Amino acid sequence: MNDDFGRTYLTTDLPGIGGRIKETAEDFIVEEIPLYRLSDQGTFTFLLVEKTNLSTLDLVRRIRKHFGLSDDQVGLAGWKDKHAVTRQWVSIPREQVRKDRLEQLSKEGIRILQERHHSNKLRTGHLLGNHFSVLIRTQDHAGEKQARNIIERLQTDGLPNYYGRQRFGSGGDNPEKGLAVLLGKLRVRSVRERKLLASAYTSLLFNYTLRARMERGFLCRLLPGDIAKKHDTGGVFLVSDPAAEQPRADRLEISATGPIWGKKMKRARDAAGILEEEVLSSQGLTPEVFRKQPGSRRPLRVPLKEIAVKQEPGGLRLEFFLPKGSYATVLLDEIMKAG
Repeated sequence: MNDDFGRTYLTTDLPGIGGRIKETAEDFIVEEIPLYRLSDQGTFTFLLVEKTNLSTLDLVRRIRKHFGLSDDQVGLAGWKDKHAVTRQWVSIPREQVRKDRLEQLSKEGIRILQERHHSNKLRTGHLLGNHFSVLIRTQDHAGEKQARNIIERLQTDGLPNYYGRQRFGSGGDNPEKGLAVLLGKLRVRSVRERKLLASAYTSLLFNYTLRARMERGFLCRLLPGDIAKKHDTGGVFLVSDPAAEQPRADRLEISATGPIWGKKMKRARDAAGILEEEVLSSQGLTPEVFRKQPGSRRPLRVPLKEIAVKQEPGGLRLEFFLPKGSYATVLLDEIMKAG
């Protein structure tokens, strides 16, 4: 089921720089950018935590253990890389917070950088995006120019918004398990884990759809019936006249979206809808399989605006911002082409 999880390069005609990432955790640093300001009042404690070489799932397990919480009492905005230094916000009920428990958490390698308060629980998607600082270890000093050429193309056409490898589990078998969950062939007790597995499969279907669009030359081009998204406001709308809307797509103000199958997903129509259903039927599935999933739409590409490249003694350092849900490894794969 892997097939590199449906991904392909946009910049196939430009050579990658090779190199290696994540030789140490400090080579890959991620910092969550909040969606809103915290009020410092309310019944929820927000902790900005820093973890090193620890998965988000393990982070949640340790917080649950030390604070005596159920799975749904731990609020997260998003999932973070395991093999990295990551800083993210976590919310827990304020009444459960005790100093000795926080100290115990710190002893297990989870640093508490800030402790704030807010009136609402932190929920998935409640972040603006992530800032990354990544060292690509390479001794090729010509790599900087090659990297800049690739980045220029991506800034013009947009970064294909594939789900990265880490979405699919360390062994790469989460989509297979997720399909089994969706078909009722596998039962998982943890609600959080069950959602994670099911979303791994719907994410794989999105990747397949994006690849099909790219192979047919429709990453940047709009199709009749597309559901497009405005990158500045997040608004979505049905594309009834692709020719009229194409100039905005050329300026990367809007992009077509792909399906995250589920009951609340806005269905594409006409040519766009036919393409999406072709991808689904190629897997032997119908929309009915996803009747219990929430469903949504995801942009096929994202603007790549804030990015800096700097040569360091150990290699090439990239500093960049990506909106929530987008994967740094997808950008790095375009630049490195090392896999």
